[in-house]
Amino acid sequence: MPEPRPLTERFAAVGVRIFQHRLHVGLAAVLLAALVFRPRNFFGAHQMAGNIGSLLLVLAGLGLRAWAAGCAGGHTRRATIEAPRLSTGGPFAYVRNPIYLASIILGLGMVGLLGDPVMLALYIAVFVFLYTAIVPAEERFLRGQFGDAYARYCAHVPRLLPRLRPWAEAEQRPFDRAATVGDARLALLLVAIYAGLHGAAWMRMSWLGF
Repeated sequence: MPEPRPLTERFAAVGVRIFQHRLHVGLAAVLLAALVFRPRNFFGAHQMAGNIGSLLLVLAGLGLRAWAAGCAGGHTRRATIEAPRLSTGGPFAYVRNPIYLASIILGLGMVGLLGDPVMLALYIAVFVFLYTAIVPAEERFLRGQFGDAYARYCAHVPRLLPRLRPWAEAEQRPFDRAATVGDARLALLLVAIYAGLHGAAWMRMSWLGF
């Protein structure tokens, strides 16, 4: 009887299967949000400050994603897990998964701008579902691809909580500006999602009464 695989390996196996569908998971979450979203006064008497802080989170997340994409290269947007090289420079010198960290930051900002606590629950569910599977899958691939070099990188750079100072052995490479184009499109997509959810909420309340 074969021994059961460790839990991390099971998550990695799931992550490999859902990696190419990660965008579809996000779009499914948006469609679900359109059915339940209702604008609310999320921050009470501090609504303006809350909105400004939320917008700053979105901008910070977009900026970090663009920085990380430019340092890693265009392969980060492909449908399969791949890495032509081990990226350790730029934001990767502070944290191993800066693109995912950036997505978490901007997602939290979007929740604040939308102002609906239900969106916070959906946000948590989506990110936990995706990243508890995808991150182990990517780490398993990188361990196989880069061996000791990746093990040394992992020993010095945290997975999601950044170091205060960059890793001294980080390798800086030329910045790939073309890889950041997708994040400019993402900014437009976020605006469309924000407007679309408010439009869906208005139609539901106007036509259906809920």
